[in-house]
Amino acid sequence: MSARRSTVLAAFLVAACSKDTPSAQLAARRVDPQQAPGAGANAVAAASAASAIGVTSASAAAPKGPPPGPPKDANVVVISIDSLRADMPWSGYARPIAPRLTDLEKQAVSYSRAYSISSYTSMSLGGFLGGRLPSELTRSGYFFGTYRKDVFFPKLLKAAGVHTMGVMAHMYFNAAGFEQGFDEWKIVPGIKFDPNTDNEITSEQSEQLSEQLLGEPANDGQRFFFWAHFLDPHDQYMRHEGIDWGKGARDRYDGEITFTDRSVGKLLDFIANKSWANRTVIVVTSDHGEEFGEHGMTRHGFEVWQTLVRVPLMIVAPGATPRRVDVPRSAIDLAPTILEFLGVAPDPSFEGKSLVPEVYGAEAEARDVVVDLPATSNNGKRRALVHGDEKIICFDGDSLCKLYDLEKDPLEHSPITKGDDFKDMRERYKERTKSIHEVAPYACGSDCLNNGYLKKGN
Repeated sequence: MSARRSTVLAAFLVAACSKDTPSAQLAARRVDPQQAPGAGANAVAAASAASAIGVTSASAAAPKGPPPGPPKDANVVVISIDSLRADMPWSGYARPIAPRLTDLEKQAVSYSRAYSISSYTSMSLGGFLGGRLPSELTRSGYFFGTYRKDVFFPKLLKAAGVHTMGVMAHMYFNAAGFEQGFDEWKIVPGIKFDPNTDNEITSEQSEQLSEQLLGEPANDGQRFFFWAHFLDPHDQYMRHEGIDWGKGARDRYDGEITFTDRSVGKLLDFIANKSWANRTVIVVTSDHGEEFGEHGMTRHGFEVWQTLVRVPLMIVAPGATPRRVDVPRSAIDLAPTILEFLGVAPDPSFEGKSLVPEVYGAEAEARDVVVDLPATSNNGKRRALVHGDEKIICFDGDSLCKLYDLEKDPLEHSPITKGDDFKDMRERYKERTKSIHEVAPYACGSDCLNNGYLKKGN
């Protein structure tokens, strides 16, 4: 999104509970919504919304018979929130800044160690739609990247007769190519494109547009996929009437989360009252996190630190028992997951693995996660591999790599560059990246990559 000279721009939930958490422990770790200031009626309404879409209580006895699965006529709603950090109230953050999302998480299969595909919007969402790492997609190479000729999963849904709808809140989405495969693609009206920042406030308009599309009578008799990307936590951290967590950058960011949470809650209430609510899957996530000086930078992009690539991910599905899954997972898994919920086969090129079985109780096996930031006009190449509690980051041509022990060093301040652990992870990284088929940008060449915008003085 908007390009800043000194940092970056543009814009998925965390926890800590075993996938095998007994129901009594699960109930104990859930927070009473009345304990969170301002939660009250909103939390109750969110609980009603979750109930309406067929989610059972975590403490309810599992029914006997065949394993549960999604309804054959399921819909999928994806709500992504730009720049949403992993440290939120349901994962231990002290401030009750998102009561509606906090209550929804109680009804969800929630991923405590979810990762975005990349560290800023253009790359992350390209990977989300394309089901592959952004380095493997046909992209322009500019910061405001454009995509073409890729198999975006909404194309597969549309071809299978699933109605596809999207609501976006930045003019970048008008020309990025993300609309491929969407029957209806709406941009919040009246907003302006500024390549240097984002001055718009759009959550309420995004919610209203979402109601318009989801409220179309035809949806009562057809299957659909809907995606709304809420943008307000992004970049400027605007202040909103009646919300005051303080004057600092993190305080104002928290206010943006609270403001956006209200609109998301209103949308959840709208969904809960529709005839198709009890067969609809809701996915909440983000495209990347946000920095507040943890590595000497602010906002996001251009690096792959945990603060930038750890994101929320929760899935509320009809008949799925709420729990927390604490093994690493990537947003690269969302395309095959959404397709399976809707009964459509993924493209053979898609790299992720559907989460549907573990949403319905299957064991969540450990597997590695790749975070990919290809070189663009504004940045050099960065790539990370997460294996259990270890994370290795390799820079530019992979000649320099640094290993981090995320359990002992969660903020990645103490790099490991030698020793057996480093050598083992370096070899694991080399082996994994052999299967990555990199595609050169079609527009930004060697004289443009990593310096094109800077040469223009932006």
